[in-house]
Amino acid sequence: MSGVEDMISIAEDDIGLGEPNHIQKWYRERNGSAFNGNFAWCDASITFWAFHSGNEDAVTFGKDFALTTAHAHAFKTHDQWHVDVAGIQRGDIVFFDWDGTDLKSRIDHVGLVTGVSGSKVYTIEGNYSDKCGRHTRMSSTIAGYGRPKYVHSAGARTGFVTFPGKSFFVMGRKSPIVAAMHERLVAVECDRYESQTNKDTWGTGDLKSYSAWQQKLGFHGSVAQPGSDADGIPGKETWDKLKVPRT
Repeated sequence: MSGVEDMISIAEDDIGLGEPNHIQKWYRERNGSAFNGNFAWCDASITFWAFHSGNEDAVTFGKDFALTTAHAHAFKTHDQWHVDVAGIQRGDIVFFDWDGTDLKSRIDHVGLVTGVSGSKVYTIEGNYSDKCGRHTRMSSTIAGYGRPKYVHSAGARTGFVTFPGKSFFVMGRKSPIVAAMHERLVAVECDRYESQTNKDTWGTGDLKSYSAWQQKLGFHGSVAQPGSDADGIPGKETWDKLKVPRT
């Protein structure tokens, strides 16, 4: 799992999201109390989508970004920064300055490009009017864009899925990460999916199966005991031992 389409698919799942939200919670869990409350989460959204689609190396260089100017600077440092909109395409990370300059120091906002038509750039953006949504932008407000080096070919990316944080695992969340986890739980003989057919959607079968994995590692409790060590909600320690592969 990685590449442009996975990045955009994860972002599309959050369209309509208001605040407070799981992106803010996830970013706060990773980066501390400085991100309490309704902090500006437009670039935290890009970071979240990158890590949850296997594109963190390409999009954020393995780092967390909430500050748009710092993220743009990182693209510049890696020689992946482009001024204005010439050549902009689907999957690019586009940075906005509402005052219309091309200065990285004046950047106000960021989005993910989903398409281009003439002078129009179509995006998904987090934290615009406190929501995540689709937008149509013109070049007058675009300072520039970063061009991630996405890995497109299946199997070209190696290693395991980075733990996405506990807030990722909510009922009904659909993701390739869930499908990959499902396969690993079956492989380690923790299959409790009798009543669950959607492998890529987090549900009761995942809870029961992950609880079985936690118990197999020596943790105590069950799904029926919320807050116990084997409540079925993944934690970093058990996730890292499960070794969910990137697909």
